[in-house]
This record gives sequence, C-alpha cells and structure tokens, in this order.
Amino acid sequence: MRLTKVLCYVTIIMFSFSCKTQDHLNYSSQKVPNNNFNDNEVFPKLDYTNDKNWAFRYDLHDEKKILPRNYKSKNEKKFDISVFYIHPTTLFSSIKWNADTNHFKNNEIIDLCVENQASLFAGITDLYVPHYREMHIYSYTDTVNGIKAFNIAYNDILNSFKCFLEMIKTEKFIIASHSQGTNHAKKLINEYIINNKDLSDKLILSYLIGMDIHKDEMLIEICKDPIQLNCFLNWRTFNMSYYPYNSKWKYGENYRCVNPISFSTDLQWTDRSQHMGILFPNKKILFKRTLSAKNEKGILWINFKKNIILNRYKRDTYHNADFNLFWLNIRKNLIKRLEYNFI
Repeated sequence: MRLTKVLCYVTIIMFSFSCKTQDHLNYSSQKVPNNNFNDNEVFPKLDYTNDKNWAFRYDLHDEKKILPRNYKSKNEKKFDISVFYIHPTTLFSSIKWNADTNHFKNNEIIDLCVENQASLFAGITDLYVPHYREMHIYSYTDTVNGIKAFNIAYNDILNSFKCFLEMIKTEKFIIASHSQGTNHAKKLINEYIINNKDLSDKLILSYLIGMDIHKDEMLIEICKDPIQLNCFLNWRTFNMSYYPYNSKWKYGENYRCVNPISFSTDLQWTDRSQHMGILFPNKKILFKRTLSAKNEKGILWINFKKNIILNRYKRDTYHNADFNLFWLNIRKNLIKRLEYNFI
C-alpha cells in the first residue's frame, strides 16, 4: 500500500503540477481564443486595496496552511523582508486572451502555485501574491495577439507591485516568479525598479525561475555564490543529457543558470547527499538525497541515478517542478543568505 501511494504521488508531480509548458499542450483538446485580441476592449485597473485581488497575503491568510505538512518551522527566525511573488500561467482553456476576475475565485491551480512555490517564503518573510489577469498559455504560440494580452497582464502586475510598496512594513523586498510570472518580473525589474534608485536599493534578491535569461538581458547580476545578495537566480530543469532541440526553449553558453542545490554557476554535478527532498502535491517533503544537478549551457540537468521509483517517471522537462524538486534547498539557502547579511 505504501509503495502504491508513493507511485501515485510521483505520477502527480511528474504530470500535473501547478503550471504546464507550452511545448506539451494539446490545443486541439482545449479552448483557445477564437478571435484576435480586441484592441477596443477596456481593462479597468484592478483595485489592489481590495483583499479579493490577492491570492495570498501574510496579513490576511494563515502561513502555516501553505507550508509542507511534515516541515518543522518552529525555530525559524522571521526576517524583516517582504516577498512579491508572481505565479505562472494557470489559464489553459478559455476563448479569452486574458483571464477575468472570475478566474481568481476558488482557483485550485493558483492555490497549488502558492503551496508548491510561494510557500517557501512563508513564515520567514512577509509574503504577497497578487491575482492578475494573466495571458492565455496560447499567447506563447500566437505572439501577435499574445503580446497584447501580455501587456494587459503586466499592467496588473505593475499596479499590484505599486500597491505592494505602499502596503509593506519592511525596507527590503524580494521578487520571486515562475514561467509567465518570470516574464513579467523581468520587465518589472528592468523597466520600473532599476530606473528608480530608491527601489533598486531595496530589491535584495530576485528568483526569476523557469524562463531563459540571456547574459545581457537583466540589469542586475546573476548570483554566483550561496550568500550573495543584490542579484538574481535562474534555472530551468531538464533531464540529464537532454537538450531542448526544436522547441521554444533557448539555451547555450550565453544563457544564465544557477544550480539550486549548490547555488553556484559552476558546471559541476552536486552530490546526492546535498539534496534535501522533493515537495509533493500532498504537501509533504519526500525523497531526500534523491537527485544531483548540474548547470549545462544555461539549463539545469538533474539525475535520479539510484532512485528506481523516480526513474520510472523520467521526462525531458521538469518545468512544472522547478521549485518543488528543490523546495527545501531553496528555503534553507534563503535563510542562510539573510542570516549572513542581516544578522
């Protein structure tokens, strides 16, 4: 019975996580926008003083409820840092180019994003997760209409970030994101934050996960060691020896990657003993010392060398689990960075 449950959990993590990749969606079985983007459609500003427009806020929601069930956080220190987290695409089936506010209500996929990704900041920082009228996943295929949908989504992110700055009680903040969220975060940092000296001094760390980042793209530097601040982290997880040929994933010597186990940009494989476990959708951390990881041409390779169960569910890309595979490693490293620099 125990083995059956474990196999079930593994199946879930490999095939139905909080976001999907555009490379593996079957659009013929889903609703996609049936008209061009309507340039005359009005998208009024969302009111981010309205609690309903936040998927999670540390002052409104119970942080303990989104933490892994078997994770002990009792003795952890709370840092005087706020986190602005932008969730990945959750709009996979719709005739609209952008989500509407009905998409925010009782959305289990957004809840999974919070539990599987944003949760690693819960309890040790003040966590803020805005709802936004995200663009349809099909926008990555039809980029002519998609860029217009992207701009609508980004305007929500920008407005929610401005409200975030008015709400927070801390001087310093972190940006965290995944997939579509990272597309918005990159624009937010390069075009809004870095151009404002006061804001750029307050941004201490950026987790820009799940999308390619060219070496010349960001106006902040990549994190090169485990205690560095004022930098960004990026990785995209793939199976060992796999290169994403014939896809929209970009890679090569000019793309950036940080290993989320060693938190280094070197090209060495980490030892399995350094891996702290995988966060599963049942909100439990399992399979400690399971995998090793390596930076390779701007992507992250992982290897489940000696785990028979996980090897049964190998796939080319682990985009869905970019955070889950390293949840505890990321959290412990963040604590280490903050302790080193602020205590």
